[in-house]
Amino acid sequence: MNNLTRLRCCTVTVVVALLLLMPIGIVQGANPTHFAVTVIGQTLTAGFNNNITVAVAYSMSAYSSASVYDVDLAVSIPSPLQMFGDDHWRYDSIAPRQSVTVSFEIYAPTAAIGNSYQGSVTLTYRELGDISYTQETHTVGFSVHGWINLVLYGVQVMPAVASPGGNATVSGNLLNNGNIAAYNANVTIESEALAPGTPVSLYLGEVDQNIPRPFSLMIYFKKNLTEGTYAVIVKVSAIDSNRPSSPYTVQQLSQIELKKPIVQPPQQRQQEGGVIGMILEILRYLFGLFFGSSTLPMPFEWSMVFSENMYAARGWDHRL
Repeated sequence: MNNLTRLRCCTVTVVVALLLLMPIGIVQGANPTHFAVTVIGQTLTAGFNNNITVAVAYSMSAYSSASVYDVDLAVSIPSPLQMFGDDHWRYDSIAPRQSVTVSFEIYAPTAAIGNSYQGSVTLTYRELGDISYTQETHTVGFSVHGWINLVLYGVQVMPAVASPGGNATVSGNLLNNGNIAAYNANVTIESEALAPGTPVSLYLGEVDQNIPRPFSLMIYFKKNLTEGTYAVIVKVSAIDSNRPSSPYTVQQLSQIELKKPIVQPPQQRQQEGGVIGMILEILRYLFGLFFGSSTLPMPFEWSMVFSENMYAARGWDHRL
């Protein structure tokens, strides 16, 4: 073996030794992205624990068609959001076209309502034949919204029995026991018994949380309705001003009985009763005793009757 060959062998030996003695590092951004990250549940509701699912899929590319090894999946969530459960998951290997799924919970405080936050999903792995690890980070966004919960209670229709062509009053209370105000709240009454062209809705506007809002609305019925019981549906809708395209609704079913009024036949004389009736009977008796008739004169005739009878009793002619 000549000196040149010995020199080459020594050089290779030194290089290999140096590579073996070097610590294993992490290469960031040196290779193209291998994983696709999908997050379900990025819209968070304040005041609740929100379920989050992260799906990570390993896709083959022109740069790599083999499995990756020693995979570490880490999720980072910014304050004031709070993450419950594990934030690291390890896999011995992930094959091409294989996907893994992790789940956890995030709590969003009410102070975070209306804000957006950025978290991250970081994957650290080693490819076959590589000494160093590769790390890729995916940014994921979260938005926090408030909660509206409409509660309809105390609904009643008065009177409980009405007549066709008549009216009734629908009243009740609306409560929003969420953590933000509801806007454009509107009460609508629906029933097949309602007369067309009459008011069937009432605008309430803003409904703050935990403050009851009473409402009252008069409704009118069709004239030619068959007697019976009819359903009356009370519906309420409202919106979150930050998400107006997704209204909140609540409804409650009530009912009204419609009956035609009973027409009483005319009476020629109504029965007197009570104290007044007793007085009239006594007057009839006295009038008949003194004047020979039980028919009481009208009030303006009393003086004439008494005058005529007084003159007659004394033998006078009142016509003189």
